[in-house]
Amino acid sequence: MESSPAHPRDRTSENPAGRAPGGVALTALCGHLLRRSYQVHQALWAEEVGDTVTSRQYAVLGAVRAYPGTDQRGIGALAFLDRTSTMEVLRRLERRGWLERQRDVTDGRRHVLTVTPDGLRTLGAVAPAVGRVQDRLLEPVAAGEREAFLDALRSVGRVGDRDSVDDRTASPLVLPGHLVRRSQQVHTELFAAELGGRITGPQYAALHVVVASPGVSQSGVADRAAFDRTTVGEVVARLRERGWVAQERDPADGRRRVLTPTPEGERAAYESAPAVAAVQEQLMHDLDPPTRARLLDDLRALARLP
Repeated sequence: MESSPAHPRDRTSENPAGRAPGGVALTALCGHLLRRSYQVHQALWAEEVGDTVTSRQYAVLGAVRAYPGTDQRGIGALAFLDRTSTMEVLRRLERRGWLERQRDVTDGRRHVLTVTPDGLRTLGAVAPAVGRVQDRLLEPVAAGEREAFLDALRSVGRVGDRDSVDDRTASPLVLPGHLVRRSQQVHTELFAAELGGRITGPQYAALHVVVASPGVSQSGVADRAAFDRTTVGEVVARLRERGWVAQERDPADGRRRVLTPTPEGERAAYESAPAVAAVQEQLMHDLDPPTRARLLDDLRALARLP
């Protein structure tokens, strides 16, 4: 998913971290970097694999091949998909003739999954393209540091030994893109638990940008928070509904509108900052300080940030 380019005449500070809530730039937050990195992965997937198979379909199909005889619940857990998403992906794969269900001979209440010959051919056909996606994703990370980076991602994503598979195109469970997506999911879960529904991750990211850079345009928020146009429109609309952001005409260009935080919005951002910091701490809890710093640097590289 691509973000919108910043407007060249944004009335914003040259130093977005100067007034950042909690004194922390958005690009210093692990959760934000994970989301941006996964967007890069999805863009690369679209370029290399196209619409032959989505990354989620590939994850499920590859998981069934790696763990034949697993049921729907088990595959959902392996691919880190919720129940609804797992059901939707399985139905699509079955319709395409790539996957089939069979009643478990030892337990008639269960249906186990297997990859069909057509499904196996599809996996083989897209394997080179999937490999190129992962190679391009990791290209900014020095070759000698990639294993350490992936180890850190496994820690953040709470991914255990079950994912130790040597052939990286044989199972999606060890692919860098999968590890980034899983780590992002862990962040989302921790954020929801810590913030208690007071503000979502995307809302905080947008509010952070507006508070740090009052006078930013909506396209500027999209660029800095890594949103597409639809998402930024929805998030900004929600912030305005909550009375946290105001939209006004740009004094320098009456045709444009810019965003500024309301006092309530600034208060919400600054009051949320400690909880957001706590989420980052929980996310990287098992990593020592040097490893955390390297992980953040590598994620910035993956996200193609300067």
